[in-house]
Amino acid sequence: MKIFFGGVRGTTPRAAPRFTEFGGHTTCLLVTGTAGEVLMLDAGSGVQEVNPLLHDVDTHELLVLLTHLHLDHLMGLPTLGPLYDADWHVEIIAADQRTTKLADDLSRITTPPLWPIPLSDMGAHIKMREVPVSELATGSEMLHWGGLEISGAAVPHPNGCVAWRVDEPSTGTAFVFATDTEWSAASEAQREGLLSLCRNPQPADLLIMDGQFTSEQLPQYSGWGHSSAAEGMEVAQTAGVKRLLVTHHAPDSNDDQLLAMETDLQRLSPDAALARQGETIVLE
Repeated sequence: MKIFFGGVRGTTPRAAPRFTEFGGHTTCLLVTGTAGEVLMLDAGSGVQEVNPLLHDVDTHELLVLLTHLHLDHLMGLPTLGPLYDADWHVEIIAADQRTTKLADDLSRITTPPLWPIPLSDMGAHIKMREVPVSELATGSEMLHWGGLEISGAAVPHPNGCVAWRVDEPSTGTAFVFATDTEWSAASEAQREGLLSLCRNPQPADLLIMDGQFTSEQLPQYSGWGHSSAAEGMEVAQTAGVKRLLVTHHAPDSNDDQLLAMETDLQRLSPDAALARQGETIVLE
């Protein structure tokens, strides 16, 4: 199973030389299974980096998993190439954490005058689905995409957010994607939910977790819905996860600042790192 990081920035894209080491696109990951299945996690501006890779896959079926619908995780959706190709089948899944319907929410950003072409006119076979958070929390809801198994847990963030776990039973590998998580604000149930997601059915090989702020910054940004790299390490070590990658870098954090954060993190665990746009992680 391969994980490509199309974007790892939070809140807003950045484009300047001081953001080149870690990249300026907002959140978007492309996962490719051993059998060739593809799924995308979130649809931030990093969709621009994912689009070229989708030209070379041996399938015309794509699953898009949304953690939540804040714009930095959704702004790239109208430019997702397969949506405009009649040969493609695209399924979009989110949790039912809102009072509005997923189809209505997505239509708001893909309808004139915000976007010239509505989702219904883009050409692909598009299906939208909402998964009950209550069933994710109890483990009674398991999604399947080819040979991949997908589960999730609600995490604390304004307007709600879901951490997703992707398992590939054929290779015995798994990772957890927990962006936009405020660990210090988590209830006991939310803490147990994320730890259980990381642990079961066995500890994940990789945790990709929000670490937007430093430990010193956290009190100033209480309630914003984000964690620190140190808190990500706490979750990984408590759950027995083998490796941590920190994501959702603050929009104003430049390369020097992020490299300093990474150095501090690696004092806790040499294998930990900050995620970089354009890198590919292979789980074997």
